[in-house]
Amino acid sequence: MYAAVAMASVIAVSAFMRAMTLSVGGGRGGLLIMAAMWIPALARLVATRTVDRAWFPPLPLRRWGHPRAAVIVVPLSIVSSIYLGAYALAWLAGVPREPPVWHGAAVVMNVAVNLPLLAIIGLFGGLGEELGWRGYLQPRLDQLDVRGALFWVIALETAFHLPLVLLAGYLAGDRWALSIALFFGLKLGATPVWTWATYRWRTVWMAVWFHALHNAVSQVLVPKALGAGDARILGEAGVLPVALYLATAGAVFGMATARGLRWRDLAGRALSGTERRPVHTSSA
Repeated sequence: MYAAVAMASVIAVSAFMRAMTLSVGGGRGGLLIMAAMWIPALARLVATRTVDRAWFPPLPLRRWGHPRAAVIVVPLSIVSSIYLGAYALAWLAGVPREPPVWHGAAVVMNVAVNLPLLAIIGLFGGLGEELGWRGYLQPRLDQLDVRGALFWVIALETAFHLPLVLLAGYLAGDRWALSIALFFGLKLGATPVWTWATYRWRTVWMAVWFHALHNAVSQVLVPKALGAGDARILGEAGVLPVALYLATAGAVFGMATARGLRWRDLAGRALSGTERRPVHTSSA
């Protein structure tokens, strides 16, 4: 039910944008994209009001996480390290970039002003998506002990963005097959990291902040401060950021393995001891 609602809705939005020749990046197109980011929350609502009515959120919005600052500092640190690291690797490799939009002291001023503004805007859209992905689908599959639950979420997240790539110009470029492959790689790295942090601090706000800051840093702050490069190399889902996200995910799994923990153990710790109704599905 969740997948059906999410996919049908995003296809409808993407087809409408295509018919109206609206772009992802501006004006009415931008507003539609913001609305589309709430489709996962809609899918969660439909699923939990029909076939999964017994479910209760194990990671409620009222739980912020502790220490409180970590919910913002951890996502900002990891995302910034990944995209600044990608630009550092590009500099070492001599990858060409456009001249920066911001120069000198203006870099500090613009980052100081734009980071909180972009974060606030990003929080609105990120909340809509993460209420669906990390707030419902991932913990629900883990509660049900679905084999390969993390990969199923990655696959559906990627599929959810396909209509936006093919019909609405998301990840702009004429080589859409490469864009999709890189986006899948991005999800293979980002989803485990965001989910690990969500479970580690037992709050969906961790995922919401990851989502908001990822968009702000990758799409605006770093390209304007350091100069945009080829989207296939340095874009949001460029080869270098994807590689560093995958390395970060590898480090997360490596630390867990070193402690003798499986993904099921991490999920079990995060989802146990919470007030919830029985997690059986309805007989409809």
